[in-house]
Amino acid sequence: MDSDHESSRSSFTAPDSRRSWISDLSLGSSSSVSLRSFGRESAASSFSASFAHHKPHKANQAEWEAIKLVRASAAGRVGLEHFRLVRRLGSGDLGNVYLCQLRDLRAASCLYAMKVVDREALAVRKKLQRAETEKEILRTLDHPFLPTLYSDFEASHYSCLVMEFCPGGDLHVARQRQPGSRFSLSSAK
Repeated sequence: MDSDHESSRSSFTAPDSRRSWISDLSLGSSSSVSLRSFGRESAASSFSASFAHHKPHKANQAEWEAIKLVRASAAGRVGLEHFRLVRRLGSGDLGNVYLCQLRDLRAASCLYAMKVVDREALAVRKKLQRAETEKEILRTLDHPFLPTLYSDFEASHYSCLVMEFCPGGDLHVARQRQPGSRFSLSSAK
């Protein structure tokens, strides 16, 4: 689990939180993120394969097939130990998002976005229910125009959502880049 360690580390702090993530995540000198001690109880954490159904519009997609392989080889459980965090993509009100890939070499080309949410920090800010609602909505949705939730699990006091990686960035940033911060009718179609 510690194979991605780099010798030089820098810490970062969760948005709106005084809690340092240095003991949990650290950025290596090669811009990859490595797991340091995502909780000694990480292996014994409650990793839930909260849904085993498939998303019909993604059924034959390589990323979905790779997640199904992990579930099959890990008794139905997908957890943090199955992923390598590549780099931080951004942060929002509820957490940080990382580009990640499965550690399994057969699926190394599959990229995912992992949203990592500090449940303790959200509880203090009274936003825990909002994060739970987001997770439930993503579990339910299956639409080609919305990111797919492949898996979710708990690790220590973190909640992790493994979603479809959309390389173009998020919709808010795309809108801000438009003239007048609005999409033209032709670009919206």
